[in-house]
Amino acid sequence: MGRWIAVVTATLIAIAVALGLPFVGGEQKWHVARGALDADCNNSGANPDGSVQFMVMCPRSAMSPDRRWKIVQTPATGGEREIYDVRIEDARGRIIGSIPTLNDSMPFVLRWSPRRDWFLINHWLGSGLERPRVFQVTPSGVVEHRRHLDAGLAQAHRISPCLPVDKMEASGSGVRWSRDGRRLAWVYATRPDMCVFYGDMSGPIPADKQWKPFLMISDIETGAVVADSIRLLPDDGKWDFPADAPYDDF
Repeated sequence: MGRWIAVVTATLIAIAVALGLPFVGGEQKWHVARGALDADCNNSGANPDGSVQFMVMCPRSAMSPDRRWKIVQTPATGGEREIYDVRIEDARGRIIGSIPTLNDSMPFVLRWSPRRDWFLINHWLGSGLERPRVFQVTPSGVVEHRRHLDAGLAQAHRISPCLPVDKMEASGSGVRWSRDGRRLAWVYATRPDMCVFYGDMSGPIPADKQWKPFLMISDIETGAVVADSIRLLPDDGKWDFPADAPYDDF
């Protein structure tokens, strides 16, 4: 368990640095969701913004607002191997499906969608990276939707040409669902060194070619980025959620 705490602590610090998030009182002050590691699980569970944080050392469950589904993280076994399951159950406790890719000992934050059967997972990946993953509960199990990630990565390359084309996947944080749950506002952000060490440009990188964090709105089913939704964000990570269109529906 000590190994897991050390790994995840380093990861969350790297994420905070990548997103320009300040540290307050020895804890990370997150813009999207508040999280900190401890041995007694004080910071596992519900966040002030309505999301729920899961950590391997603190098994828990979270019911959907309509009481139709429950996400369950089972207790870890196997010592340092930390074998556990993240699964979806119905209201009667029957298992509908599992999400094996979440069984990697890294924290994740759940945010249910206003749209029935859909939810967002902000999944910590390590090395300062996080990914907003969208899932749908269907009669045949749990389906992940990834088109918003592909379209978001294409926008990232357009805005920041220094980013490597074939050496990375989209990363960032889901921020808010639209009122109908069909669109997701999310921030693209990656490691501070992604252009310096992994980029396709050789030599010094001009200031206007460095990667830039940005906010966008994605249609979850088609992946399309909503027109006029891209907003470049300050490097220090301090910004307010827009109130104008098309963000006024969130």
